Amino acid sequence: MIPLLIIFIIFIVLTFIQVFSFIQAYSYRQETEAKIVQNQQLQEYLQNTEQQYQELRHFKHDYQNMLLALEGFAKKGNQQQFKDYYHQLVQQRPQTENLEELTISHIDYLKNEPLRGLIIQKFFAAKQDNIQLQLEIDQNIEIHNPDILSIVRILGILLDNALEQTAQENEKVVTCAFNQTADQIIEITIANPATNLTNIDQLFANGYTTKQDHHGFGLNNVQKMVKQNKNLFLETELLKQHLNITLMITGEE
Repeated sequence: MIPLLIIFIIFIVLTFIQVFSFIQAYSYRQETEAKIVQNQQLQEYLQNTEQQYQELRHFKHDYQNMLLALEGFAKKGNQQQFKDYYHQLVQQRPQTENLEELTISHIDYLKNEPLRGLIIQKFFAAKQDNIQLQLEIDQNIEIHNPDILSIVRILGILLDNALEQTAQENEKVVTCAFNQTADQIIEITIANPATNLTNIDQLFANGYTTKQDHHGFGLNNVQKMVKQNKNLFLETELLKQHLNITLMITGEE
């Protein structure tokens, strides 16, 4: 019996080692694949940024030349050519509007690498669904909260819900705004259209969802994570058929 028992224990140990090695290898593969996807998205973002920057340079160059031409026609009193050039300037307006669609051009203001990577990832996810994800940030933002991973998870859930809701709306715009107040509180506001939402309290109910094949645990998990962190606060507002959810982050204590 003793040899059999020893063999059985050795078998159990070897099985445990194999299972542990498999789980470790699987986790490493998943992490590697996630990094590859993130690098591809970052490369695409950089290419888009460079392309739109070049388009902006060409537009500014052409626009300045046309203004100089207008000045010359105005001085000479040539009204017809002045009108022709004026109409050309007006026709350039759609090009400037297209350039303004680059909504994450100020991503460098965000100094936390995990958050920056998340925003870029969601930007391309939104683009695939023909949704415009606008990033509003005009100052350096760096979050020093030690639980940065929870903040990334919360922001990811809020963005996913906003994008999924916006996909059902006529208005295809989601706004993600970063702001730092005078008392060093960082506010992250996610805003999206919500024409059919009437009661914001039900959003955080366990199991509530407006989407098919979803269990509705996302926002409920957000509320739990916020309650577990004394430096996080959540504010929800429904204004003019738009849902605004603000995550407030106080300084590290």
